Amino acid sequence: MTSPDETAARPSQPSLPATPQAGTRRVSRQREAGEVTRRETRRRLLAAAGAEFAERGYAAATVTRIASRAGVSVQSLYNDWGNKRNLLQAVLQAAVTGDDDASLTPGKPPAVIIATLSPDDAADPRRLVAHLSRQYRLLAERAAVGWQTYRDAAATDPDIAADWQRLSEMRRDAFHALLGRIPAGALRAGLSPALAADTAWAIASPETHHQLVRQAGYGYDELEEWVRTTLSAALFPDQAAPSASPRSPSP
Repeated sequence: MTSPDETAARPSQPSLPATPQAGTRRVSRQREAGEVTRRETRRRLLAAAGAEFAERGYAAATVTRIASRAGVSVQSLYNDWGNKRNLLQAVLQAAVTGDDDASLTPGKPPAVIIATLSPDDAADPRRLVAHLSRQYRLLAERAAVGWQTYRDAAATDPDIAADWQRLSEMRRDAFHALLGRIPAGALRAGLSPALAADTAWAIASPETHHQLVRQAGYGYDELEEWVRTTLSAALFPDQAAPSASPRSPSP
């Protein structure tokens, strides 16, 4: 049996501090939760902005309505994007890349464009054109709102016009990265790989989408086929003239 004196003399056991590993895990979980919340807020803002731009256009769209659509504060919008102009860029960039968090890199095609490009398709110029025509069609479906918003806003807003010009130059660089590798011997006589890339840049463009889909009433299957046959006829030798559209759109 332990005496009172022995009990008093026994040193008390110090409480053990939380291990650094436990603290680190808590901080990591908090950061992960914060990142999930941030990504969800950004996703909702992009979706809300896309809807607002589609309904009202750039000039009439307001950050207040965009934030309200997203269910977040206006301050959250400013914290993520800074202003409406940056948000428009983000809407189009997300559409082009197919990813809310991906960014466009000058001189490189978006990863979504080349992700499904097989080595065989890359090595065969005609199959490469077919692949690009398909990806252009998918891109047009995703980016139609962003393209139209930029097109309309650029007519009256010099800053948006400058952004649109820069994006067009980036798109041209991407075509050069993709088609610049085609051997000159595979192209029509007198057509260099650089000219071939510019031809594709002009044909598979937001302007073509606007004219054929929005003005002439083409469907996206028809758009893809028109781009493929037109590009093939423009770039390669011994090709028949582009086939007629599957239907005859009304003028």
